[in-house]
Amino acid sequence: MQLTNRQIFQYHLATPSNVSSPIEIVKAKGIYIYSDSGQQYIDLVSGVSVSNVGHLHPKVVKAIKDQLGKYMHLMVYGKYIQSPQVQLTYKLVINLPEKLNSVYFVNSGSEAVEGALKLAKRITGRTGIISFNNAYHGSTHGALSVLGNEEMKNAYRPLLPDISFFNFNDNKVIDNITQSTACIIMEPIQTEAGIILPNLEWLQLIRKRCDETGTMLIFDEVQLGFGRSGKLFAYENFDVIPDILCLAKAMGSGMPLGAFISSSDNMDKLTHNPALGHITTFGGHPVSCAAALA
Repeated sequence: MQLTNRQIFQYHLATPSNVSSPIEIVKAKGIYIYSDSGQQYIDLVSGVSVSNVGHLHPKVVKAIKDQLGKYMHLMVYGKYIQSPQVQLTYKLVINLPEKLNSVYFVNSGSEAVEGALKLAKRITGRTGIISFNNAYHGSTHGALSVLGNEEMKNAYRPLLPDISFFNFNDNKVIDNITQSTACIIMEPIQTEAGIILPNLEWLQLIRKRCDETGTMLIFDEVQLGFGRSGKLFAYENFDVIPDILCLAKAMGSGMPLGAFISSSDNMDKLTHNPALGHITTFGGHPVSCAAALA
């Protein structure tokens, strides 16, 4: 018996929630998605904060098609120079501060967070991590460990140890950033929590305390980046520059792509002791990079 798409979806496709009446999408264009019944919907979900320039933007589609005619997956880290990857790197770093001059591409926001946490531990030789209640950083084990919602992660414990949580905009966090703290990870504007803005002085005190203790300040701009705050990157609104910046979602314009960015000196730590300190098979895929560059 030939099953319909709807039957396969209901009986064989694993999803993280129960959906009683799924909509079968047959095409998307601009801000609209279209069902198999011909119904037009405004896509307010935007691919979960992905489609910053709309569905099937002609410049993005052309860049993808052009790259498909050249090559797809090769090996993303090693001895191959791939134009979409290096040109996207340059486009990013010329729009970032000098201390954020080295880009490591991955596939998603969760992976960017994982890489950032590893990098912070490798740089500092420490294990302590500070995060915030109601924060969202992804659902892989490391990212889940710094997520500030116990209901979403309790079923998966034990998670990473040595993590402390504080309330956003609470000065108590300042004194708890010590020389045992590898990093403090935060969204410069909390997103899933309800678009919570930081107190400017509080954020600047965090930066100052991190400098004093040698703690890495990680900004997770996976949902915030690429113009959503009125600036290209949200941190630009507060005159506070992170040591490590995480990006994804809108970056790929519909293609899977993420990155964590730091200084070249910091990133060099991943090349030795151990070698291949962070690896990825598909991160920085040339087709995704071509889409992002467009």
